[in-house]
Amino acid sequence: MSWFVLIKRSDLLCVWRLAMSDAVLATVGLKVRFGGLVAVDDVSLECRRGRLTGLIGPNGAGKTTFIDAVTGFLPNNSKGSVLLEGEEVFGCSPHRLSHYGLTRTWQTLELFDDVTVRSNLDIASRRLTVGSALLDYFRPRQRAERVDEVLELLNLGDIAERQPRELSQGQRKLVGVGRALVAESSNILLLDEPAAGLDKAETEWFGAQLRCLVDQGYTMLVVDHDMGLVLNVCDFIHMLVFGQLTASGTPDVMRNNADVIAAYLGHSGTG
Repeated sequence: MSWFVLIKRSDLLCVWRLAMSDAVLATVGLKVRFGGLVAVDDVSLECRRGRLTGLIGPNGAGKTTFIDAVTGFLPNNSKGSVLLEGEEVFGCSPHRLSHYGLTRTWQTLELFDDVTVRSNLDIASRRLTVGSALLDYFRPRQRAERVDEVLELLNLGDIAERQPRELSQGQRKLVGVGRALVAESSNILLLDEPAAGLDKAETEWFGAQLRCLVDQGYTMLVVDHDMGLVLNVCDFIHMLVFGQLTASGTPDVMRNNADVIAAYLGHSGTG
């Protein structure tokens, strides 16, 4: 598939507007197709700077596929426009997008359980190129300082020398966030089902940690099924249903949106 992206004329004005706006990340007409199945259908949305944006929807709505496409993992199945800080990045490889500051977490943590939390972050901070290896050799302190910075940012300093296997599931999830943050200078972090497997108390604690990050200036997009988490910590929310963007708004607006109620409760909510 060619990297050349055809954008409909009707989308050109939208691309220009987003490029001039305060959106850190935006998509215009993003579509993902697997054979005859359209998993993401012409989705245009934006994530504004210093804001926690939520992406919700029923199982199979296309949420994870959306993140996979935005982060460069589905180049042969996707088309459309992806803007990062106003610049077109559609077609860039995942490692290059990470270098540009577009980072993500995965539903499965896959932490290194036999080394410390600090070592997990240190490993994630290493860029595997000849140039970065030379920089690490001559300036190892710079990388260590970034690891310490993220440990402090996420309040993980007290458990930095413990192994992930010794931690609660909520703490393990936060270590996963730390690995994404330490890898590069993050412009935006995409979190895929970060609260999966957490009980109510851990979810509330984890949500508070995310909110602290955003309040300190970080920008994030979070995909999760836990409506309590999303409604309580997000500034703005989008909903996908069968790959299509069907509703967008603030938490207060989404709480009373008939489409949201129908998607999650199975009825319109009237009466």
